Amino acid sequence: MENKNKEAAFMARAIELARKGLSGAHPNPMVGAVLVRNGRIVGEGAHLRFGGPHAEVNALKACRGTARGATLYVTLEPCSTWGKTPPCTAAIIKAGIKEVVIGAPDPGPSNGGKAAALLRRAGLKVKTGFMKKECAALNPAFNKFMRTGLPYVTLKIAQSLDGKIADAQGRSRWISSPRARLEGHKLRAGADAVLAGIGTILADDPRLNVRGVKVKRQPWVITLDSTLQVPRRARIFESGRVIVATTRRASVTAMKKLPKEVKILVLPSEKGRVSLKELLKALGGLGISHILVEGGGRVVGSFISAGLADRFICFVSPLIIGGTESKNSMVWPDALNAARKELGIKARIVSIGRAGPDLILELKF
Repeated sequence: MENKNKEAAFMARAIELARKGLSGAHPNPMVGAVLVRNGRIVGEGAHLRFGGPHAEVNALKACRGTARGATLYVTLEPCSTWGKTPPCTAAIIKAGIKEVVIGAPDPGPSNGGKAAALLRRAGLKVKTGFMKKECAALNPAFNKFMRTGLPYVTLKIAQSLDGKIADAQGRSRWISSPRARLEGHKLRAGADAVLAGIGTILADDPRLNVRGVKVKRQPWVITLDSTLQVPRRARIFESGRVIVATTRRASVTAMKKLPKEVKILVLPSEKGRVSLKELLKALGGLGISHILVEGGGRVVGSFISAGLADRFICFVSPLIIGGTESKNSMVWPDALNAARKELGIKARIVSIGRAGPDLILELKF
């Protein structure tokens, strides 16, 4: 076994490699793997795309010389069952690796906790939970989805310094800088689906796709539209991967006018709007493990006030919009505030960064 400092360096490299799968691996987890022999890295790999080879297999393919007798550092417990690819435990054993250092456990029921036992029975040394916290932090969406069957919810807002997303006339271009907008597209690339309310669709006619970032496939586009007002020619339909979440208030005639490839979810309503809890259940059933909620203010506010948000990314521009009728970035009924004993909803700041002139705040609830 390598000494502790070297071990940490090898696992840190595996974590770095794992992030290469940010825009392609999901809904699978990001995983990195490093092969070490005689204290030196001889092979590296990452899980780069959904359905493609896993990190361990890519590290073995890249190995310089033989992997026999080497130590494998991997950020997530290797898979032990057949899926879209053969089990990695079999490949590890066949390669003659002598030792495996595992970061985070697999939260999935089909693989979780099985790899170490299989590898030990084959005569390998196994160390589990090494840098567990850092490795688990790579895949919050995968971890939640495996535990609950519900998608991880990231909220994203681009707002002015005074918390506005548009002025009274609805003007919102451009609150954020080009650099901040690129970071927003990176967030889209890392999600399975991008969600916006019908108000945003009608006001801005956005495409809600990924631009400026290379992706293997575009995320799903989801719109909340309780009465099915979305125009047949809305630009969201250009992607061919659209989900319209509506209620029984929507007419069958309107449904038939939508493009054939559109998935229509007719869900229960709460106070006339699509039930967000039922929406998350339905999306989980479709295998969507991570949604990026982009607006508008009432939609974002609904997720926060209902306690359904996991992460909040806020781009703050050094711009002051002012006005008495400008659009707030987060909106929910005042009655919800009145019913609370404490002021507001608290969040924890995870990080503060910059994107050009804008601040990026990452918060978790």
